Amino acid sequence: MFLKEVNEALDHKIVGGSDYGWNCYPDARFMDYESEYAHVGVLFSTVTQEIYSAEINDKADKYKPYRWLNPNYVDAYLAEAKQRGIDPNEAWDDTKWYDLEVSEDWLTKAHAIFNGLEFDDRVVVQVDLENDLILTLAMEAHKRDITLNKMMEIVLQEAIDRHVNELVA
Repeated sequence: MFLKEVNEALDHKIVGGSDYGWNCYPDARFMDYESEYAHVGVLFSTVTQEIYSAEINDKADKYKPYRWLNPNYVDAYLAEAKQRGIDPNEAWDDTKWYDLEVSEDWLTKAHAIFNGLEFDDRVVVQVDLENDLILTLAMEAHKRDITLNKMMEIVLQEAIDRHVNELVA
């Protein structure tokens, strides 16, 4: 994700910015955005404009605070948070970040929250499958008269439920 994409998603409503004091992100700067509905903070490279971290929280506390962390820098961020004695999962006062793994998911949710629009609050998960497995799932979806996406939701939910049941047992 790059600064240009964030600026477009948030209508260029920049209200501030500052240097970033941690060392985990090279050439980092912080930028603030604000609308009547939400606050956004992003950390980005002043050299490449690549986003290191993007966070959004709505002013009405209607939604969980969403965060996206650049996977290329997560380990460095976590190591520095540990070194500083900071819980990397805490947004504020016992409130945890709701981490998103797909940058497009964050951009979509941020645009909606920032503009007071409704959105799908399900988390997008990137799944890489072999072609033969996709074909098998597509055929099963066809038998059930559902979409492949719906079939994937069913399969993933069943896997999650099995895992949770194993943990509880």
